[in-house]
Amino acid sequence: MYLIQSTTYKSFQISLIFSIAAILFSCNKNSNVPEAYVPIEVSIALQKTMCYGTCPSYNFEVLNDGRATLRVGRFAEDVLGRTLDQGNYEGTVSLKEISKIIKYAQSSGYHLLDDRYDNPMIMDIPATISTISGKTVYNRYEGPDLNDLYSKIEELMRKVEWKAMPDTER
Repeated sequence: MYLIQSTTYKSFQISLIFSIAAILFSCNKNSNVPEAYVPIEVSIALQKTMCYGTCPSYNFEVLNDGRATLRVGRFAEDVLGRTLDQGNYEGTVSLKEISKIIKYAQSSGYHLLDDRYDNPMIMDIPATISTISGKTVYNRYEGPDLNDLYSKIEELMRKVEWKAMPDTER
Protein backbone atom coordinates (compact mmCIF):
# COMPACT_ATOMS: atom_id res chain seq x y z
CA MET A 1 0.00 0.00 0.00
CA TYR A 2 2.84 2.35 0.81
CA LEU A 3 4.30 1.70 -2.65
CA ILE A 4 1.01 2.67 -4.35
CA GLN A 5 0.72 5.89 -2.34
CA SER A 6 4.34 6.75 -3.06
CA THR A 7 3.85 6.19 -6.81
CA THR A 8 0.66 8.26 -6.82
CA TYR A 9 2.41 11.04 -4.92
CA LYS A 10 5.35 11.04 -7.35
CA SER A 11 2.92 11.16 -10.31
CA PHE A 12 1.21 14.12 -8.68
CA GLN A 13 4.56 15.89 -8.16
CA ILE A 14 5.61 15.33 -11.77
CA SER A 15 2.22 16.57 -13.06
CA LEU A 16 2.46 19.64 -10.86
CA ILE A 17 6.00 20.45 -12.06
CA PHE A 18 4.96 20.11 -15.72
CA SER A 19 1.87 22.28 -15.14
CA ILE A 20 3.90 25.04 -13.53
CA ALA A 21 6.52 24.84 -16.28
CA ALA A 22 3.81 25.04 -18.96
CA ILE A 23 2.30 28.12 -17.33
CA LEU A 24 5.67 29.84 -17.01
CA PHE A 25 6.72 29.10 -20.59
CA SER A 26 3.35 30.19 -21.98
CA CYS A 27 3.83 33.71 -20.64
CA ASN A 28 4.92 35.90 -23.52
CA LYS A 29 6.32 39.37 -22.97
CA ASN A 30 5.70 40.23 -26.64
CA SER A 31 1.92 40.31 -26.32
CA ASN A 32 -0.05 41.93 -29.15
CA VAL A 33 -2.40 43.75 -26.75
CA PRO A 34 -1.26 47.33 -26.18
CA GLU A 35 -0.58 48.27 -22.57
CA ALA A 36 -2.98 51.22 -22.70
CA TYR A 37 -5.85 49.35 -24.38
CA VAL A 38 -8.96 51.50 -24.68
CA PRO A 39 -12.17 49.76 -25.72
CA ILE A 40 -13.99 51.22 -28.72
CA GLU A 41 -17.26 52.83 -27.69
CA VAL A 42 -19.71 55.49 -28.80
CA SER A 43 -18.53 58.96 -27.73
CA ILE A 44 -21.28 61.02 -29.37
CA ALA A 45 -24.59 60.00 -30.90
CA LEU A 46 -27.65 61.89 -32.09
CA GLN A 47 -30.80 60.33 -33.45
CA LYS A 48 -33.93 62.09 -34.63
CA THR A 49 -36.99 59.91 -35.12
CA MET A 50 -39.72 60.29 -37.73
CA CYS A 51 -43.11 61.88 -37.29
CA TYR A 52 -46.20 61.89 -39.53
CA GLY A 53 -45.04 65.13 -41.15
CA THR A 54 -41.72 66.38 -42.51
CA CYS A 55 -39.52 65.91 -39.44
CA PRO A 56 -35.92 65.06 -40.34
CA SER A 57 -34.84 61.56 -39.39
CA TYR A 58 -31.29 60.31 -39.06
CA ASN A 59 -28.96 58.42 -36.75
CA PHE A 60 -25.41 59.73 -36.25
CA GLU A 61 -22.74 58.00 -34.16
CA VAL A 62 -19.09 58.79 -33.50
CA LEU A 63 -16.78 56.27 -31.88
CA ASN A 64 -13.98 57.36 -29.55
CA ASP A 65 -11.43 56.58 -32.29
CA GLY A 66 -13.04 59.10 -34.69
CA ARG A 67 -14.94 56.69 -36.92
CA ALA A 68 -18.42 57.97 -37.66
CA THR A 69 -21.56 56.46 -39.15
CA LEU A 70 -24.70 58.14 -40.40
CA ARG A 71 -28.02 56.58 -41.33
CA VAL A 72 -29.97 59.11 -43.37
CA GLY A 73 -33.74 58.90 -43.26
CA ARG A 74 -36.31 61.30 -44.64
CA PHE A 75 -36.11 65.10 -44.80
CA ALA A 76 -32.53 65.35 -43.49
CA GLU A 77 -31.26 67.74 -46.20
CA ASP A 78 -31.54 70.92 -44.13
CA VAL A 79 -29.81 69.36 -41.13
CA LEU A 80 -26.97 67.96 -43.25
CA GLY A 81 -26.60 71.06 -45.41
CA ARG A 82 -26.68 68.87 -48.53
CA THR A 83 -28.66 66.10 -50.12
CA LEU A 84 -27.65 62.55 -49.30
CA ASP A 85 -29.68 59.58 -50.48
CA GLN A 86 -31.42 57.60 -47.77
CA GLY A 87 -29.06 54.95 -46.46
CA ASN A 88 -25.86 54.40 -44.55
CA TYR A 89 -22.66 56.42 -44.68
CA GLU A 90 -19.30 56.38 -42.98
CA GLY A 91 -16.69 59.03 -42.34
CA THR A 92 -14.13 60.31 -39.86
CA VAL A 93 -14.27 63.00 -37.18
CA SER A 94 -11.22 64.54 -35.53
CA LEU A 95 -10.67 63.64 -31.90
CA LYS A 96 -10.36 67.36 -31.14
CA GLU A 97 -13.93 67.94 -32.42
CA ILE A 98 -15.21 65.02 -30.35
CA SER A 99 -13.51 66.42 -27.26
CA LYS A 100 -15.04 69.89 -27.79
CA ILE A 101 -18.57 68.52 -27.84
CA ILE A 102 -17.99 66.26 -24.84
CA LYS A 103 -16.56 69.17 -22.82
CA TYR A 104 -19.49 71.39 -23.82
CA ALA A 105 -21.98 68.72 -22.72
CA GLN A 106 -20.18 68.19 -19.41
CA SER A 107 -20.08 71.90 -18.66
CA SER A 108 -23.81 72.12 -19.47
CA GLY A 109 -24.70 69.45 -16.91
CA TYR A 110 -25.72 66.86 -19.50
CA HIS A 111 -24.69 63.95 -17.26
CA LEU A 112 -27.04 65.18 -14.52
CA LEU A 113 -30.15 64.98 -16.71
CA ASP A 114 -32.80 62.28 -16.41
CA ASP A 115 -32.54 59.46 -18.93
CA ARG A 116 -36.05 59.88 -20.36
CA TYR A 117 -38.43 62.76 -21.02
CA ASP A 118 -41.58 61.38 -22.59
CA ASN A 119 -45.33 60.92 -22.45
CA PRO A 120 -46.48 57.86 -24.40
CA MET A 121 -50.04 59.25 -24.47
CA ILE A 122 -48.93 62.05 -26.81
CA MET A 123 -48.64 60.90 -30.43
CA ASP A 124 -46.95 62.30 -33.53
CA ILE A 125 -44.03 64.09 -32.00
CA PRO A 126 -40.50 63.06 -32.86
CA ALA A 127 -37.89 62.08 -30.32
CA THR A 128 -34.32 63.24 -30.13
CA ILE A 129 -32.03 60.67 -28.57
CA SER A 130 -28.55 61.87 -27.68
CA THR A 131 -25.58 60.06 -26.18
CA ILE A 132 -22.46 61.68 -24.78
CA SER A 133 -19.76 59.46 -23.26
CA GLY A 134 -22.14 56.68 -22.25
CA LYS A 135 -24.98 58.90 -20.98
CA THR A 136 -28.13 58.71 -23.15
CA VAL A 137 -31.05 61.13 -22.95
CA TYR A 138 -34.34 60.29 -24.69
CA ASN A 139 -35.94 63.70 -25.20
CA ARG A 140 -39.45 63.59 -26.66
CA TYR A 141 -41.88 65.48 -24.43
CA GLU A 142 -41.33 68.29 -21.90
CA GLY A 143 -37.60 67.65 -21.73
CA PRO A 144 -34.76 70.11 -21.27
CA ASP A 145 -33.78 72.51 -24.04
CA LEU A 146 -30.77 70.80 -25.57
CA ASN A 147 -30.96 72.63 -28.89
CA ASP A 148 -27.51 74.21 -28.49
CA LEU A 149 -25.96 70.77 -27.98
CA TYR A 150 -27.94 69.32 -30.89
CA SER A 151 -26.81 72.22 -33.11
CA LYS A 152 -23.16 71.60 -32.24
CA ILE A 153 -23.51 67.90 -33.09
CA GLU A 154 -25.35 68.68 -36.34
CA GLU A 155 -22.62 71.18 -37.25
CA LEU A 156 -20.11 68.37 -36.75
CA MET A 157 -22.21 66.12 -39.01
CA ARG A 158 -22.06 68.72 -41.78
CA LYS A 159 -18.24 68.81 -41.62
CA VAL A 160 -17.79 65.09 -42.26
CA GLU A 161 -16.93 63.86 -45.74
CA TRP A 162 -19.52 61.08 -45.97
CA LYS A 163 -18.95 58.00 -48.10
CA ALA A 164 -21.95 55.87 -49.01
CA MET A 165 -21.84 52.30 -47.81
CA PRO A 166 -22.72 49.57 -50.36
CA ASP A 167 -26.31 49.13 -49.11
CA THR A 168 -27.22 52.81 -49.63
CA GLU A 169 -30.00 53.59 -52.10
CA ARG A 170 -28.97 55.55 -55.17
